[in-house]
Amino acid sequence: MSRRTIIDALLPLEDCTQTGARFVPASGEHRFHTYADVLLRARTAAARLQREGLETGDRVAVVLPTSIEFFDAFLGAQLAGGIPVALYPPFRLGKLDEYFARVRRMLGKVGAKFLITESRIKRLLGPAVVGVESLRTVMDAGDLLADAGIWRQPAIDASQPAFLQFSSGSTVEPKAVMVSHTNLIANLEMMKGCLPYRDESEPVDGAVCWLPLYHDMGLVGCLFQGLNYPATVTYLGPEIFLAKPAAWLQTLSRYRAVISPAPNFAYGLCASKIRDEEMQNVDLSRWRAALNGAEPIDIQDVDRFCERFAKWGFRREAMTPVYGLAEAGLGVTFSGLDEAPLITEFDRDELSLEGRAKPGSGRRLVSVGRPLAGLEVVIRDEEGRPQPPDSTGRILVKGPSITTGYYRDPDLTAQILRDGWLDTGDLGFFHEGNLYIAGRAKDVIILRGRNYAPQEFEELLATVEGVRRGAAVAVGSTVDGLGEQLFILAEKDSRSERPDEEIVEDIQGHILRGLSVMPHQVEILSPGTLPRTSSGKLRRSEALRQFLAGQLAAPARVTALRMLKEVGKSQLAWARFRSEKKPE
Repeated sequence: MSRRTIIDALLPLEDCTQTGARFVPASGEHRFHTYADVLLRARTAAARLQREGLETGDRVAVVLPTSIEFFDAFLGAQLAGGIPVALYPPFRLGKLDEYFARVRRMLGKVGAKFLITESRIKRLLGPAVVGVESLRTVMDAGDLLADAGIWRQPAIDASQPAFLQFSSGSTVEPKAVMVSHTNLIANLEMMKGCLPYRDESEPVDGAVCWLPLYHDMGLVGCLFQGLNYPATVTYLGPEIFLAKPAAWLQTLSRYRAVISPAPNFAYGLCASKIRDEEMQNVDLSRWRAALNGAEPIDIQDVDRFCERFAKWGFRREAMTPVYGLAEAGLGVTFSGLDEAPLITEFDRDELSLEGRAKPGSGRRLVSVGRPLAGLEVVIRDEEGRPQPPDSTGRILVKGPSITTGYYRDPDLTAQILRDGWLDTGDLGFFHEGNLYIAGRAKDVIILRGRNYAPQEFEELLATVEGVRRGAAVAVGSTVDGLGEQLFILAEKDSRSERPDEEIVEDIQGHILRGLSVMPHQVEILSPGTLPRTSSGKLRRSEALRQFLAGQLAAPARVTALRMLKEVGKSQLAWARFRSEKKPE
């Protein structure tokens, strides 16, 4: 059967009774659904959505945690002919107003007609839906399998969106990437050739995923790749991993999985937080692909993780740096399987002053591998001219998985796409055929003619006592009479008793010794103050904007009384929403 659309890929799962999706709650008692069951549930949900009036092309917002109900809603919307878009649940309870405003903009941006959620989330969600003119039907995921009726397979154009993926970038205005059926199928097949979802030599499960399913690495790299292979994927909620990082490694060992992806911070968190006693009887020797992507890779975290868990069988060759983005479907470059990460030290002056990658001393970078089969990756300067190897420039990608643009946003689309080439917005270079990421174009800090990636400053703060790990940003801003200057915004570790003044002096000293730069200003913030994307990335530009505007505030305290007030506010908002949608 030719797989033109994701529906074509899902229907053969009717006979798939050996592999499936396993859900492990905090209690540890798993629920396993074969892919045949996943398909049956999704078809039933699709029939119910069609019965509720969903028409081909209708956008369906899905606000659900990691669960079989997420599968029901997302795949059911696709099988019904709709275009699902996964939105993140409210996870930063101290910044609910910011969450409501952002979700309201997302719903309006895509013109969502349906919203599928659950009762626990709905209790708080009301303020996010008020004023969304397109929204007509709000459903509880638990009702999708009731009174469904008969499913009618829709006629789908493969060039139309299979789903919309909100970019996890740091801009204020949300951007909905159109991932067509063609894009999705193409990228799944590209990645399939690089990933060992099954070890034929012994019975093993395919993958473990704790990544949120509203993020492309979890949605495409785990959910859809598991379905496409097909191979069993075991799912943990991200809240389980964050509360107990050892649960990730314990689950990998228990189910003998061979692949699991994560952003770089997760490897650092495991190295620093997991205790030896939590690793009793854990065996990581079967883990062949510890994919490391979605954010800049910190070599110190890679080294610490590999050294820390070697005694439990983790092989350095399993650490697999990768590069990708939602606008490319997901994957763009992969390091070689069963090869140790390729780390090269480059001359810092040549990189920052001349944009040339010359082996030397000063800046260690890890390669993110080579382009996937079917993708072209080139480096170009600001005028669009091709750059030779070892020259830094903008990373451009071309191929069948590249998006046709942002939904309902032709101006932004024109900024990233030209003649089929996607401008990723990232800076990098090829060295001996391998891609290295040098930074993000819009985040570059220019001081006295030198270009610095913010990570160069941020990495120096990892050992500053009193700074919350992974919660500091370096940003550049023009100061009258002084030109561009360096600002450091750092959250304080809640366990630290050091005076802020001491932490500031320590930060200044680390940066001065490491890069011969004195920050113009260092601001110590309360934990949780810095704005983040839905996937947890720090939003540097937004942090600077809020700081300069005097709006960078600590999250509100989450108390029982405040939550009661938020629930009451949400109930009033839902009442207003229902009155707005009442037929005249």
